[in-house]
Amino acid sequence: MLPFVVVNRHCIHDKVMDLLREAGCTFMFFGPWLLDMNFLITCDPATVNHCLNTHFEKYPKGREFAEMFDILGDGLLVADSESWEYQRRVATSVFGARDFRSFAMSTIARKVGNVLLPYLDHMAKHGSEVELEGVFMRLSLDVSYSMVFAADLECLSVSSPMTVFGLATKEAEEAMLFRHIVPSRLWKLLRWLNVGTEKKLADAKVVINQFIYEEISKRKAQGNNGSQADILSMYMKVTLDASMSEQQKTQFLRDTAVGFILAGKDLIAVTLTWFFYMMCKHPNVEARILEELKGLQSSTWHGDFSVFECDALRSAIYLQAALLETLRLFPATPFEEKEAHVDDVLPNGTKVTKGTRIIFSLYAMGRIKGIWGKDCMEFRPERWVSKSGRLRHEPSYKFMSFNSGPRSCIGKDLGLSNMKITAASIIHNFKVELVGSHAVMPQSSVILHTQNGMMLQESEAMEFLSWLLGFLGRYPELMVSFACFLLLFHRLNRRHGLPTNWPVIGALPAITMNAGRVHEWVTEFLRAGGLSCVIKGPWGSPVDVIVTADPANVAHVFTTNFANYPKGEEFAALFEVLGDGIFNADGESWAFQRRKAHALLSDARFRAAVAASTARKLREDLVPLLDGLAASGAVVDLQDVFVRLTFDLTAMFVFGIDPGCLAPDFPYVPFAAAMDTIEEVLFYRHVTPVPWLRVQKYLKIGHNKRMGKARRVLDASISEFISLRRQRAAESTGEADADLLTSYLACHDEVGKSGADFDRFLRDTTFNLMVAGRDTTSSALTWFFWLLTKHPDVEAKILEELHAHSPSTGAGHHTAAELKRLVYLHAALLESLRLYPPVPFEHKAAARPDRLPSGAPVGPSRRVIVSFYSMGRMEAVWGKDCLEFRPERWLTAARRLRHEPSYKFVAFNVGPRTCLGRDLAFAQMKAVVAAVLPRFRMEVDAGAVARPKLSIILHMKDGLKVRVHKREEIA
Repeated sequence: MLPFVVVNRHCIHDKVMDLLREAGCTFMFFGPWLLDMNFLITCDPATVNHCLNTHFEKYPKGREFAEMFDILGDGLLVADSESWEYQRRVATSVFGARDFRSFAMSTIARKVGNVLLPYLDHMAKHGSEVELEGVFMRLSLDVSYSMVFAADLECLSVSSPMTVFGLATKEAEEAMLFRHIVPSRLWKLLRWLNVGTEKKLADAKVVINQFIYEEISKRKAQGNNGSQADILSMYMKVTLDASMSEQQKTQFLRDTAVGFILAGKDLIAVTLTWFFYMMCKHPNVEARILEELKGLQSSTWHGDFSVFECDALRSAIYLQAALLETLRLFPATPFEEKEAHVDDVLPNGTKVTKGTRIIFSLYAMGRIKGIWGKDCMEFRPERWVSKSGRLRHEPSYKFMSFNSGPRSCIGKDLGLSNMKITAASIIHNFKVELVGSHAVMPQSSVILHTQNGMMLQESEAMEFLSWLLGFLGRYPELMVSFACFLLLFHRLNRRHGLPTNWPVIGALPAITMNAGRVHEWVTEFLRAGGLSCVIKGPWGSPVDVIVTADPANVAHVFTTNFANYPKGEEFAALFEVLGDGIFNADGESWAFQRRKAHALLSDARFRAAVAASTARKLREDLVPLLDGLAASGAVVDLQDVFVRLTFDLTAMFVFGIDPGCLAPDFPYVPFAAAMDTIEEVLFYRHVTPVPWLRVQKYLKIGHNKRMGKARRVLDASISEFISLRRQRAAESTGEADADLLTSYLACHDEVGKSGADFDRFLRDTTFNLMVAGRDTTSSALTWFFWLLTKHPDVEAKILEELHAHSPSTGAGHHTAAELKRLVYLHAALLESLRLYPPVPFEHKAAARPDRLPSGAPVGPSRRVIVSFYSMGRMEAVWGKDCLEFRPERWLTAARRLRHEPSYKFVAFNVGPRTCLGRDLAFAQMKAVVAAVLPRFRMEVDAGAVARPKLSIILHMKDGLKVRVHKREEIA
C-alpha cells in the first residue's frame, strides 16, 4: 500500500477515513516487504475499549514507541508498568492541587489579557491579516512554559519573534513526524550518521535541555519556596523515590518538564485554530456563544479588554459543547499508536500477534456514521447538550480526544478551561473573519495542524530525502552497501578532502552527508582540489557537473566564449516561472530585452524617482519601525525587515505601487509569500532528480502543486497591477509616471506584440525585475549588518564617514550625489558581497563541446557550476586573508575604490550578462545603511550563529534576530 500513501500523503487522514468506512472500521496496512511497516488501523469503539481499557496491560506504549519519542526521556508519556504508575500518581496529585490550579488559571488569564488581546487589537487597528494558528502556537508555548517554570518565553509580540526554544520544539516535532512515516531502520541509520532530521533533532535536544536544565538549576539555587505553585516547584516539593541519585532526580524533572510542555502547547493551539475556523463557517454558533457570554462576569484588563475567569465560564455550557464538537471533528492528535505485548483476539475477531502495531484513527472515529449518526459530518454543538441544558457525557472509547482508559489525559479539565478562557475572551472582544481565498485543510502530521499553518511544514530537502531513503529501504542489502560506502567515504575524505565518484552511485554519499552545508562543503573541496572538481551522480541520472571557482574558467564561460554557453532549454524549463523574461532569454530576445532594460534603468527621470521614493520609504516606514522596536525592546528578524523593505521598494520601482509589506504589524502579502514559495521550489528543482520532478508534475503533487498555487497568486497580482497602470495611463493628462511598467506600456509598438502576447511579455518582464530587485538586495543588507555586529571597528569607520558627510537636506537623508562620496561604506559593501554573494552559484551548459582553461572537458551532457560563494573564499584568488572581513582591500593608497575584474568579483555576474541594476542596488543599500546606522545599533545574541540557507538566494537559515537600540547621541 506504499503507493497509496505516497499519492495521498497530503490528505492521508481523509483517505484513511474512506478506507475505514469501506472496511467496517478496521483494516490491515501492508508496507514494503522486510521494512516492518505493517499496521492494523482501526476506529472501532469496541477495539478501542478493548486495547486502551479492559485489556490495557496487553497494549503498553512499548520499547519502539519510547525509542521513537526518545526526546521525552523516561517521562510519563512514554513510560510503562511501575514507572508509569508512579509518575501518574505524582502527576495526578500535582494537577489536583488547589495551589497549582489557581496558579494555572491566573497564568492563562494574564497571558490572554496582557499579551494575546493587545496583540489582536494591534492587528485589528491596522486591518492586518493574521495567521491565527501561528498566534495560538506561540501563545500556548508561552503558557505551557510559564505553567511549568513560572517564567516567560515571550514568543508572542507584534514583531512575532520565535524564540530559540520554540524553534527547537518545532524541529523536534518535525523529526517525530519523519520517524513515523519512514521505516525505523532508515531513521536509525540517519541517527547513526547524524544527518538530516536526526541531526536537527540532536541539535534541538541540546537547546531544549539547555533551557530546561538552566531553569531547574535556578530553582534549586533559589531553594524550595513554598509559595510557588508552578509544575517544577510542585514536583520539587514531592518526596521522590529515595533510591534516586541527585542526577536521576534532575533527569526525572527534565523528562517531566519536556512532556508537559510538548503535550500542553499543541492540544490547545490546534483545537483553538479549528474552533475559530468553525466559528467563521458557522456564524449561528458564534452568535449563540456571544449570547451565552453576555450574562457572565468578566474582569477588565489594560486596554479595556474583557477577560473571562474560569469560575464564570463553568456555566458556559454551549461554549464547551462547541469546543467538544470541534475536538470530535478535528482531534489535536489525529491518531494513537499501541503495540501488542502478547497474542490477542480483538472484539471483531481479528487476531493480532505479539509486536503488532495498532493505529487508532481518532480523526476517522469522529466521522463514522455508525458511531455518531447520519449527521456525523455536521458541526452541531447541540449533540453535546442534553434536554435539560447540561453537558452530555460520551464514553472516552467513542470520544478519544483526551485518550481513553487509564491513560486518559490528566490535564483534560485544565486544557478545556484554557480553551474556554481564550475562546470566550477573543469572541467577546473581536470579530474573526476568514480570508476569502484561504483554504484550510488538515496537515499530514502527528498533530492535526492546518496545511497552511506556520508549524511543522516539511522542508523541501527532507521531502526528497524521505523519498530517496524510502527507495533504499525496500532493499536492505542495498542499504547495507550504502552504509559501507559512507564509511569508506569518511576515510577517503580525511585523506584528500575531495568527494569520491563511486561506481554506480557516483558522489551520492558525499552529497547526502553534506546536504545541510552545501556551500561550506563545496568551498572545502574546491580549496583542496585546485579550484575545480568533477561531481557525478548515480548511473542513469543526468548529474555530471564540473564545479569551479577558477577565475580563468569564469572568464572563459561568461565572457570570451559567451556564445557557447547560453541559458539553454534546460535552464528555461527549470525556471519556467520566469517565462520568457531576461533571465531565461537567449539570442535576439535577450539582446532586445537587455537594450530596453538598460535604456529604462539609465533614464535620469527614473533614477530620480527611485532616489526620491527610497528616501521617502526610509523616512516614513523603516526608521519609524525601528524606532518602535527600539522603544519596546522586542526581538525582530532583521532579514525579514529587509525582505519586506526591498519588496516594497522594488514593487514601487516596477509597478508604481507600494504593497505596504513593511507595515508595523508585518502583514501577510500574498504576492510576497508566492515569491518565497517559488524561490524554495526553484532550489528544490536544482537538487532533485529529473525523473522525480516529472512524476510530481504528472501527479500534480508536492512541490509542483505548491508552485502551481504560488504561480496563480503571482499571475493574478501582476495582472491586477497591469490593469491599474493601464487605467491610470488612460486617465492621465500630464507627464507619465516614472515606474518601469508604465514605461513598458508606452513601448507597445517597439516590443512588437499585442493582446495576450503583450500582456505575457509585461508579466514576464516585471516579474524578472521583481526577482532581481527584492531578494539580492535584502540578502546583501542582512549579511552586511551581521558582519558589522561582528566587526565594531568597521562600523565605527563607517559612522565616522557618515558624520563627515552629513546630509545637506533638512529631511536628514543623503542625496544620490552625497551617497557617491561614501567610499569606505562602498568598500565595506563590496567586501560583504565578496564573502556573501546574494546569488551563491550559477550554472551553465555548453551548446558545443569545449575545454575549460583548467583542462576539464565540457559538453551538452556536462554542466558547469560556478560557486560564487566559494570564489570569495579562495586563497589562490583573494590571498591569505581571504576569510577576513577587510574593507581596506577595496581601497587604494589614495583612498579611492580599487577595481577588481568581474570574473574575480562575481557578485553582479560576469560578462555580457552583468547586472544592469548594479549602480541602483549600491545606491539603495548605501541609502539604507546611511538612514539606519547613525540612528540605531543592532545587537545580536552572543551565541547566535549565522548560516547560509540552502536556496537559490543566499538568505540566512534562521534569519537575523536582533534587538534594536537607539544611538545615544540621538536617543
